[in-house]
Amino acid sequence: MKPAGFHLLPLIVAGLLAAEQPPTMAPTRTSIRLGQEIRIALPQYSPPAKTVDQPKPSGPEDDPNVLALPKVTVTDQRPPGHDPDLWFTNLAIQQKALAAYKQSLSDFEWMLNSWHVPLFSPPASARARAAYEDGKYRAEVERLQSLIDQIDTIDPKASAELRFELGVMRQTQDWMKRPAGMGRIK
Repeated sequence: MKPAGFHLLPLIVAGLLAAEQPPTMAPTRTSIRLGQEIRIALPQYSPPAKTVDQPKPSGPEDDPNVLALPKVTVTDQRPPGHDPDLWFTNLAIQQKALAAYKQSLSDFEWMLNSWHVPLFSPPASARARAAYEDGKYRAEVERLQSLIDQIDTIDPKASAELRFELGVMRQTQDWMKRPAGMGRIK
C-alpha cells in the first residue's frame, strides 16, 4: 500500500463500522391514552365565527392597525431595452454565443472548426463570441435602418441626417475591426 493510502485507512474503517450499525429507529408515536391526556390539558379549539359578506371600510384611516404611507413617485431612467444580454454575466453570454455558433455549423464543420493552433488561430470560443457580437451589431443596424425608414415618411431631412450618422457608425465599426495599418482613410 502506498503511503497516501494510510491516510485513507481510518476513513474506510469508520465507514465500514458505520455500515454495520443498525439504523436508528424512527420516533415512536404517542399512545392513544397519552394523546388524550395531552388534549385535555390544552384549551379547547373554537373556530372563528363565519361572518356574512360585510363591506370593507373605505379608507385606511378607519383601521388603527393600518399605517397609511404617502404616495411616492419614482423617477429613474430605464435601462436600454433593446439589448437582450443586458442582465447576463460574461459566462452566460459566452455560453449562449458558443451554443449559437455550434448550432450554425454542421457536425463536420464543427469538428474542423473546434480545433485550433494557439499561435495561428483563435479558439472556437473566441470565434463564437465574435460571430455573436457581429450578429448583434447587424440586428441593431437593421433596427436603426427600419426606424430611419419610418422617420423618412414624416421628416425626410431628419432621416437624411440619421442615415449619415448610421454611415459614420458603420465606418467606425469597420475601422475598429480592421487590424492596424490596413489603409484607414478618414
